[in-house]
Amino acid sequence: MKKGARKVISFALTLSIVGGFGSTLSFAAENSNSTNVNKVTVTFHGDSTNSKGFTWYTSLDSKHSDVQVVKKTGAKKPNFKNKPLLFSGNHTVSTNSQGEYVHKVVATGLKADTEYYYRVGDVSLNKWSEVGSFTTAPKKGAFTFIDLADTQAKAEDEAVLSSQTIAKALDTVPNAEFVIHNGDIVDNGVKEEQWNWLLGHSQKSLLNTTIVPSAGNHEDENYAFIDHFNLDVPKKSATKTGAYYSYDYSDAHFVVLNSNEDSEKYANFSEDQINWLKKDVKAAKANGAKWVIVNIHKGPYTTSNHATDDDIIGPNGVRNQVAPLMAELDIDFVLQGHDHIYARTKPIKSDGSASQAEKIKETKKGQTIEYTVNPEGSIYLIPATAGPKVYYKNQNSVLGEAYYNLFEVADENHAAIYGPDPSDSRRPVRGQIQNFVGITINKNKLTAVTYEIDQNKNYAKPYIIDQFGIIKK
Repeated sequence: MKKGARKVISFALTLSIVGGFGSTLSFAAENSNSTNVNKVTVTFHGDSTNSKGFTWYTSLDSKHSDVQVVKKTGAKKPNFKNKPLLFSGNHTVSTNSQGEYVHKVVATGLKADTEYYYRVGDVSLNKWSEVGSFTTAPKKGAFTFIDLADTQAKAEDEAVLSSQTIAKALDTVPNAEFVIHNGDIVDNGVKEEQWNWLLGHSQKSLLNTTIVPSAGNHEDENYAFIDHFNLDVPKKSATKTGAYYSYDYSDAHFVVLNSNEDSEKYANFSEDQINWLKKDVKAAKANGAKWVIVNIHKGPYTTSNHATDDDIIGPNGVRNQVAPLMAELDIDFVLQGHDHIYARTKPIKSDGSASQAEKIKETKKGQTIEYTVNPEGSIYLIPATAGPKVYYKNQNSVLGEAYYNLFEVADENHAAIYGPDPSDSRRPVRGQIQNFVGITINKNKLTAVTYEIDQNKNYAKPYIIDQFGIIKK
């Protein structure tokens, strides 16, 4: 791995931030003579029913990479003194923060659908992180996850805002077993300070969930993305600009693409990646996957600025070259980022047209959800942003009415009512509206509930703005 030249100076720091629903989260960075275990993330790595990947950072005095795991019992506090499972891995100097080690470990041989406590650190120094928890995937059955995007913050106060969205999402959807992030986690990936902000302020949340990250174009340089996550990437695949990978969860297969690659045939994607995608999805279906969900940061069907970018609408653009593959591969649902506005499509066929599908409505507890039944084509969703930056709806005439007719929801950004941003009138004012989506898959039914946070209303508590679903008979 190539090494960058950036350095981060460690310093004592204690911060208190407002979390979901007014609760207070705290994280304390230890002083410089400690190992300063920080930026802990938990990811899928290998079989989701029996393994987990861990990544964390320390100062250079920590030479060992260890994870202790104990099964949750009736005890209120985990006991790590009574023969915990111990897993060890390796460490390297951080590519973009030469004063820190990056530690990575994979825990294997765990039991399916089981809750565990863990801590990461250095067993030889007896220096550990705060205790976190995770639950391994069930072999079958219903499950729920959260989808959000673009937490990117260009200042620490904006990173606090993004961390609050993550905390509120987990409070609002408490049974979510993992969080999918559609990319642009930070604003400049080679600035380690920004990872300190986002992962630091979100540490309590991230200690207790599994994150499924997608590389955005704001973390596309110098291994900035892969350094922070322990992912099971295909052998010999490139990771300098991000990573692509997949995993199974219950009877669903998830594919995370890296839209920071490029080739003559495919804007934003290498031919190797597209070939891998085709083989991976076909293998998943052969193995019995009932649902296939794909994550693309630079997605083909959006309603804001990037909808008319050359890498989207050009001859080798994503809409012309990659989107048809989604329908041909029978992808059910495509999660996107990059365009900082909320929108979702009708089922899009391989020829780029929207198919007509039967719809049914179900009402529970006063809430009505409309389901698309056996859609022909893939449904695309962009969940707007979980962070500060938002975009207006694209008014470029090149899109036209026919394009917007492909969408079920194609509204103006809800932040537009607060006027233009003082520093950039091309965009609505920053920081007023955030969004996230709770998604449940239960046998032949996918249900999605979209939440919005308005910093000026309802004490900034999340409220529902959209509900929809897919039924496969």
